[in-house]
Amino acid sequence: MKVFVTVGHTRFDALFEEIDRISDNGSWLFTHQISDGLYIPKSGENFSFTKNIKEFYSDADVIITHAGAGTVFELLELNKKIIVVNNTNRVDSHQGDLTKYVRKHNYALTCDSLCKLEEQLHKINHFTPEKYQKERFTKANEIFETLNT
Repeated sequence: MKVFVTVGHTRFDALFEEIDRISDNGSWLFTHQISDGLYIPKSGENFSFTKNIKEFYSDADVIITHAGAGTVFELLELNKKIIVVNNTNRVDSHQGDLTKYVRKHNYALTCDSLCKLEEQLHKINHFTPEKYQKERFTKANEIFETLNT
């Protein structure tokens, strides 16, 4: 199974360390987008950034992603099988909030603790996510009016 791991523009070395720890079984082929991370994964090819990230999304059977809103919602719109991992090293809680939202709606498997990642990878083949429906943003005019008063 081809697994793409992405952290967007956020350093998340602990995620790649955990993937290296669990990658010994040989059934997962990892490619890593590591941002400016200091840890270099040994379990597959890696790169910092690319302008062609959608090619990596398309090629992957499953994507492990940090709980960054931009990445998560893009992947949900693409209807990819994903595992959303909360980066608990962040100073704010938005990744935890997004992880809870995704789990509540059954859009993806989630992981609040890296020690659960291997378990989620084993579950992904049998997981059927709810189809994500992008909600239209209808408050633009209201915000514009408020700012102009």
